[in-house]
Amino acid sequence: MTEALEMLDDGTSVKVDVGRTTLASNKVLCIIDTAMKLIYIWHGREAGVRKRFVGAQTASTLRAEQGGNYKVQAIDEGEEPATFLNSLN
Repeated sequence: MTEALEMLDDGTSVKVDVGRTTLASNKVLCIIDTAMKLIYIWHGREAGVRKRFVGAQTASTLRAEQGGNYKVQAIDEGEEPATFLNSLN
């Protein structure tokens, strides 16, 4: 993981250091995994619709910036694959 952005209620995002402790139920994060060429959109179970929408828009923008060979994968809290969780260490 090289970069992570947290979506804010006002429709903007800020860079954050990401780890398992960063994953809070009220957050939406976009995380770029350069090794796997993936952009994760992580949705906390209590995150609002606005944050989820901003997360989707941000992921689309990041994909355009990184190149078309990056894939976007949405992940809901509690359904994280082991590869995602292991990459947060």
